Amino acid sequence: MLDIKQADRAVKALLGHIEKQDQTKNVLLQEEQSVWLIIATKKFSDESKAKPHRIPLKHSIVPPDAEICLFVKDPQRDYKNLLEEKKVTAVSKVIGVSKLRANYKPYEAKRQLCASYGMFLADARVVTVLPKLIGKTFFLKKKQPIPVDMTKGDLKKEIARALGSTYMHLTPGTCTAIKVGLTSQSAAEITANIETAIPHIIEKIPRKWKNVQAINLKTNNSIALPIYNSLPDDGTTRINVQPSKKGKAIAMELDNGEEDEGEDEEEEEEDDE
Repeated sequence: MLDIKQADRAVKALLGHIEKQDQTKNVLLQEEQSVWLIIATKKFSDESKAKPHRIPLKHSIVPPDAEICLFVKDPQRDYKNLLEEKKVTAVSKVIGVSKLRANYKPYEAKRQLCASYGMFLADARVVTVLPKLIGKTFFLKKKQPIPVDMTKGDLKKEIARALGSTYMHLTPGTCTAIKVGLTSQSAAEITANIETAIPHIIEKIPRKWKNVQAINLKTNNSIALPIYNSLPDDGTTRINVQPSKKGKAIAMELDNGEEDEGEDEEEEEEDDE
């Protein structure tokens, strides 16, 4: 089982490391990055589905000003009218399948579409046909369309539910990445998201905790910080993240035994000049 106190210390160490990097580079405005949980399993999975598993979060990771695009069945005008009728204002753009097929066939058109919106939703009834229509760019950028049930009576609630969750895309292999936060959020918010998400993530993994080898925490550009490992230890879990060529190390000691209240040990290793 994951010790949430250890996860919290890891989140603080990661955010602190990013802040120090920005100070070193004299960055005035911190560039927002996603925070990911990387789940490594012991056995390969041969499961790959177009429809991801919904994972609830305590705090939404969709920025309030994010532009949302929705893919729907034809005719798209019916669904634009439906959104207006249900007073759904979160969706910025509605694209029907036929328009998607006709207007976004070239690779460059797909790339521009992917870059134009912060998040993509899709009528659950068309999700399985979208991979061929949108191409690999959406998957490389981890912007796979999220399914929503457009037949729901309370459509506004259904859309809000989608925007307040993260998603677990099962792919063949032993590694799965799940977005759980943004670097603009506080450490407490990210930790709360991890605590809320973990039970739902583990529930979707075959053999559950028995099949989990390790859990790491990272941003888009950072090194990975381990927060869980299934190997037995002597009661002390040491987390030492080696520096990249241009970065510094993040090191911290997480003690499973008793520790003085309020003491968090965080060390930075300086390269010999």
